[in-house]
Amino acid sequence: MKFLAAINAFLFTALMGLFIASLFGASAALVVSALVLLSFVLPSPKGVAMMAVQREIWERDIVENLFKNNEFAKRAFSADIYVIEGKVVHIPVAGTPSAVNKNVTVFPVAAVKRADQDITYALDTFYTTPRHVERIEQYELAYDKRASVLGEDQAALIEAAMNGLLFRWSPGAANVVLTTGAATLASAVGATGNRLSFTKDVFNGMKLQMDRANIPGGRVALLTADHHAQLLASFSDIERTNFNNLADMKTGIVGKYLGIDIMMRSTALRYRQVGGIWTPVDETDAAFAANAADSAASLFYHDMSVERALGTVQMFDGENRPEYYGDIYSFILRLGGRIRRAAGAFAVVEAPSA
Repeated sequence: MKFLAAINAFLFTALMGLFIASLFGASAALVVSALVLLSFVLPSPKGVAMMAVQREIWERDIVENLFKNNEFAKRAFSADIYVIEGKVVHIPVAGTPSAVNKNVTVFPVAAVKRADQDITYALDTFYTTPRHVERIEQYELAYDKRASVLGEDQAALIEAAMNGLLFRWSPGAANVVLTTGAATLASAVGATGNRLSFTKDVFNGMKLQMDRANIPGGRVALLTADHHAQLLASFSDIERTNFNNLADMKTGIVGKYLGIDIMMRSTALRYRQVGGIWTPVDETDAAFAANAADSAASLFYHDMSVERALGTVQMFDGENRPEYYGDIYSFILRLGGRIRRAAGAFAVVEAPSA
């Protein structure tokens, strides 16, 4: 059967060559020879395997899209050059300089050895659940299901990694500030009851805290969508106009207030009280479960007070798996970070309403 199909294809190609030659006055032998050669080089759209997935392209695409709609992550110290084997960050840190003495009269002066302390931490690894795409679907559907599936998983992987990075930037209880506005519904997913809203008064208080901590220019406020809306509602008309006029959507800045660049995300941080202490919650943890008493939080920080590090980005593909009658695909992404300066990161948490 395959032999007869090849003969039919050959004859069809030859006839098409003669037809084209008659139309354009070209040499029949030359046109037929060219078409026959192409018929053996180029695959037919039906009855042959689909083009193999280019892993490098998908991996590069993840890296290139990592900060798309997550521009806040660019506003941080990059520790990429300190990543070892794609999974561990090792940063050598020099110790404090020696003491300087004036008008020394007693000798010898005891020598002091400098104590260096290296910073080392492991990156978080995010895995997508392997996807099964039946081979028959790739022929029968009117769209490229494989590309659709991989695109969705890529976006979900980046979203989870960014949520994990924000958790690594979550400040402790000493740097938690509670909202003070009017009562409104809790905005954290799974939370119930009322919380106090986010207003410009809270924002003013955050600026004062950063001033007292000697935080220089380069301040960022990453607000949740709800906190952003509540802040705008607390502005006067003039304040709202000035706020919007300072937006720079290319860099993810939706406005500026009191010299602080404001960025927005649907969610930022989640906190809950553990033993009466406000504690950050890792929503990317496999054991995570929402609590009705949880509160959403926004993050205030300085560019150099937080750190990010990108490690391994890898795609796995298993094509023509007989037990699946199709292909299997998955991704991993290693991303991590830390707070470099505790005084430069604050969380504004929705306070429970009485």
